[in-house]
Amino acid sequence: MKKNIYNFIVFAIFFAVLFYSALPVLAFEITDYPSIPGFASPTEGVLETYVSYIFGFMCYIAGTIAIIVFAIGAVQLILNFASPALAKEGKDKMKGALIGLFLTLAAVVILKTINPQIVEISTTPLPETDGIYYTNNTNYISAPSSEANTANIAKGYETLKYKCSSGPALLIWEYPKINFAGNNDNYSGVKVVRKTCGQTESLSGIKSFKYAFETSGIYYCMGGCSETGTICSGNMLINTSSGVLSAPFKNNLKSIRIVNDISSDSHYGIVFHDMDDPMAGGNCSKILYSTNTKKEVECFGDISVSSSATVFYWNDKDYESSGTGVDFYSEPFGWANGAKAGQYPLDKTFIKSFWTGNASKITFSYTNITRPDGYKNLYQTFQQKPGAVKVKGNYLLVLWSGVYCQTFFKDIVNLKSTEITATEHVIDKINIIPIK
Repeated sequence: MKKNIYNFIVFAIFFAVLFYSALPVLAFEITDYPSIPGFASPTEGVLETYVSYIFGFMCYIAGTIAIIVFAIGAVQLILNFASPALAKEGKDKMKGALIGLFLTLAAVVILKTINPQIVEISTTPLPETDGIYYTNNTNYISAPSSEANTANIAKGYETLKYKCSSGPALLIWEYPKINFAGNNDNYSGVKVVRKTCGQTESLSGIKSFKYAFETSGIYYCMGGCSETGTICSGNMLINTSSGVLSAPFKNNLKSIRIVNDISSDSHYGIVFHDMDDPMAGGNCSKILYSTNTKKEVECFGDISVSSSATVFYWNDKDYESSGTGVDFYSEPFGWANGAKAGQYPLDKTFIKSFWTGNASKITFSYTNITRPDGYKNLYQTFQQKPGAVKVKGNYLLVLWSGVYCQTFFKDIVNLKSTEITATEHVIDKINIIPIK
């Protein structure tokens, strides 16, 4: 009899371990769990409900095994009634099954009587730490940085909470379709919201999402832009470098959002081009930057062109550290010996943090330059004779001819070889911006 009880217990434990080891897979694959009287079905994502369900399931499995063993013993007893040894073996199986069933039921009753929480397992949520959580307004589950299908979120936890005492703002991309897709190729239906510490965001109606912390830079937006709340009513991308825009943002920008780091004097600016090469000549947008240097966030709309971009890091407060200035010459390589070029030096004290001037106002000096008076009288300004530019430090130089522009970060040794003059555009305006 003892041997039968021992065999029964070993078999029950083996079956329980086998079932428990398979649970992580089953938990992800089964959505409609069998109902077990006295035990609640598990809630996806809530560990304690799985543990309680497993305990109940094991009890019913043990009971089922006991009944089967009892039935086998009874059949053995009936069929071998004439054989005392086999009949006794059948009786022992029946007694062992009854004892096992009694012990299982007794365990449940005793545990429920002494402390129901031992059977109906619950967990005490860990104290909230800084992070992003799914919440049902009572409990919290750590949220991943992206979710391709919000149907995977535990029921009742379809709210994100940004828990922190201080920190950067949280940006949440919300998509109307699974796998981070919009309603069409232009990502209609997508929006990006901005949340600060302690705020929540409902994921109701959202099919997928991702989030990132806000950093300084330039945010491309395919819809309307706002400084707070829903900061982009379309897909959005952060960018901090010059180059051609990637799809789907190329030629689809409606607005941009510039985020500056005021504490470290970090200010971004940008010029958009209709050419893939941002250093080539072509139609340009105006120079976009926050003129209010104390303003951390600013939106700009009406982006006229957006094939590529020149991004710069504006040196506003410490502009003198950028260099000593920019010199303009009437001849290529005008600073070289023997060039006999007229010169217009523009010192850093005149450029300051941002300089704008007309090319017709940049008047050359021919002091100590041997040139016929006819030459000097004919080529008096940089607009009349754009020969070369010496960039003495870290500056962004933008030469304009109407809406046509070309940007430079280095010396222009021969303006005749640049697109803005080779295409017979007349330079009428110049911007000089000290950069870091």
